[in-house]
Amino acid sequence: MSKEKLDSLLKPLVKKAIKLEPRANDAALAASCHTKFGGSPYAEAGDTWPSCPTCKKELTFINQIHDEIEQQLFVFYYCNECFPWGLGDEEKGQWLVRLYDEPSSSKIVNIARASNDEFAPTPCKVITSPVEVLPDWEGLDSASDELSDLCCKINDDSPWEEYEEAVERAGCLNDYATLLGGYPRFVQGEAGPVCPECNSQMIFYAQIDSENEANIMWGDVGLVYFFRCPEHKNQFQLELQCH
Repeated sequence: MSKEKLDSLLKPLVKKAIKLEPRANDAALAASCHTKFGGSPYAEAGDTWPSCPTCKKELTFINQIHDEIEQQLFVFYYCNECFPWGLGDEEKGQWLVRLYDEPSSSKIVNIARASNDEFAPTPCKVITSPVEVLPDWEGLDSASDELSDLCCKINDDSPWEEYEEAVERAGCLNDYATLLGGYPRFVQGEAGPVCPECNSQMIFYAQIDSENEANIMWGDVGLVYFFRCPEHKNQFQLELQCH
C-alpha cells in the first residue's frame, strides 16, 4: 500500500524535458539555428567573439540549444582556462550565455576566433528525444516533503533506494544526460540561485553533461546546470558540479 501511495504522489511531479544526445558530424561545423555542439556558433549583426575578462583569452563555444517552444536559441561560451564553477566571487564574463529571439538563417553573421582553440568541442549534431523526468533524491525535499518522508518510512536505512525504484516504475529518465527543461540531476547537492536583478528564485533551464562524443568533460565527469529568472529571462546563472 505504501508503494502505491508513493507512486500516486509521484505522478503530479512528472515534468517533460528534451534529452540531447550529441553525434559527431562535420555538418555541425557551419553556423546554424539548430541545436549542436562545437563548430561555429550562431551569431547576429553586432556580435563579436567573446573573451574572458580575467585571463584575456577567447572563450570556447560549447553548444547551442534551440528552444522550439519559446522560439529562442541559447548559445553558451566558457573559459576553460579559468574554469568557473558559478561561484559568487568569480569575475563576470568567464562564461557567457547569448539568447536570441526567433533565430533565422537569414540573420546569421559569421564570427571567428583570432586563435585556434585547443578546448574546442568535437562538432556534433544532436539527436533530440522527449523524456519525462522527476526530481532526483537531492532535490526531492524542495518538491515534496511528503514524498521524502514516505520513502524514509518505507525504507529508513536507504530511503533513496525506494525513491529510485519508484522513478523506474514511473518510466522516467533516471540517469545523467544533457537536458532542456525538466529537473536537474545534481552530482553534489541541490542548487537554488536567485536573480541578481530581483532576488527571485531562478528556475532550472538546462543541464549539459560531460559528453564523450563532443569531447566535453566538466572536471571529474561533472555537469553544468543553468538556472533562469522567470521575470528577467535574459538572466542566467551557471553552476558546475562534479564527482
